[in-house]
Amino acid sequence: MRKTVPVLAACLILAMTPALADGGDKGDYDIGLYTGFGWPDNYNTANPKDDVLYGARAGKFFTPDWSAELSFQRLATSTDFDPASGEPNVDMKLDALRLNLLYNFLEGKTFRPFVTLGLGYERLDAGNVENRKDFGLNIGGGVRWFLTERFGLRFDARLASVDMGGKVDERQNNVEGMLGVMWTFGKGGAPKQIADSDGDGVADRKDKCPDTPAGAKVDEKGCPFDTDGDGVLDGIDQCPDTAKGWSVDEKGCPKDSDGDGVPDAKDACPDTPRGAKVDDRGCPLDGDSDGVFDGIDRCPGTPAGTKVDSRGCPLDSDSDGVNDNLDKCPDTPRGTQVDADGCPPPPKAAPLFEGGKKELVLEGVNFETNKAVLVPESLTVLDQVVASLADWPDVLVEIGGYTDSQGAPNYNMKLSEKRAQAVRDYLVGKGIDAARMSVKGYGKTNPIADNKTAEGRAKNRRVELTRLD
Repeated sequence: MRKTVPVLAACLILAMTPALADGGDKGDYDIGLYTGFGWPDNYNTANPKDDVLYGARAGKFFTPDWSAELSFQRLATSTDFDPASGEPNVDMKLDALRLNLLYNFLEGKTFRPFVTLGLGYERLDAGNVENRKDFGLNIGGGVRWFLTERFGLRFDARLASVDMGGKVDERQNNVEGMLGVMWTFGKGGAPKQIADSDGDGVADRKDKCPDTPAGAKVDEKGCPFDTDGDGVLDGIDQCPDTAKGWSVDEKGCPKDSDGDGVPDAKDACPDTPRGAKVDDRGCPLDGDSDGVFDGIDRCPGTPAGTKVDSRGCPLDSDSDGVNDNLDKCPDTPRGTQVDADGCPPPPKAAPLFEGGKKELVLEGVNFETNKAVLVPESLTVLDQVVASLADWPDVLVEIGGYTDSQGAPNYNMKLSEKRAQAVRDYLVGKGIDAARMSVKGYGKTNPIADNKTAEGRAKNRRVELTRLD
């Protein structure tokens, strides 16, 4: 008996497997062969060994649910000890001829669990030690698994009980587990012959709701479920958990007239424009407060107070690419290039070298006496040079420094170069690329006026730009 529970449990697990097709109808016959394992009782301390059994059976379905069968099986084993003779390892056979009644569940399915009860003619044959024949009862269950319309597998678990006499002289309870093959034939035969007009898996003869729509889930009587009570049957209902009282469409899903994802039953703003983002009440959002709803707003980050068009984008009345709220020149003619403020750029500065000129004396650029320090009045002239070089970026120049004839030649040469470098440094500080400018000191060479007069010497103390490209 200690092994009965796990065997019966395994049988129940098999019996609970989901059904997919059918098999076994009124008038069908089935035959089968099987093998398995037996766990005999102790037979008055003889302790027969657990061993393999085998057998054959034949049966008939009187209805799709009820059937009967006749079977014969043998379990050949040996005992650990014979209580009468004391001999060990006596060969022993347990034969059984049984007639059983079966109740078969799940009519028309591939997996058909069953329970069974029957009467058996049981024989114990242990050679010269013991030979008894007695009637016994058996009870069990199992499952038929139809692999085709005519062929399948069968799993059984049984408890057989027989009241043996003789040297045994007590009731013996044997546990059996079997696996076999089966063949079905007769006028029932093919599983597809069971009528099920509405295709809900419940045969017409048992179906209390024979006109169930295709796809609906039904109970064992063939009647459909509607768990959420919305009028759309389970299995067809694509939203099976709809709250009670909500209006639904033909799919069983809550109606959402404005398509914002919030059902009509809880939508506080039922006329929201299509595409607008909404809160959990179904009301539209306007993150930048420009009057155009999020989801429709093509420019959702518009600064507060900015005038926008119907798309939610800032207005640009003069089409210069600068929004009206930032445009400091809102009436710029169309096509005019503008700066970041929406204003046309100032006109270009005059070029330094006009008419093919190559040299230019920077008149008004002067230095402190005997120093390379620009006087303040020089900066106005140099700022004009900066503007021109900035507007004409392809111009390359040499900055040449000159002195008058007074003083030592070497001193004058170094002073002139330092003064030219001071001019270059100022221009670089104003943003002109240093690579566009070279520096050279010429000292007192190349005078342009008479060094014998103060006026001439002033003209010779000069800075010249020479175009190099």
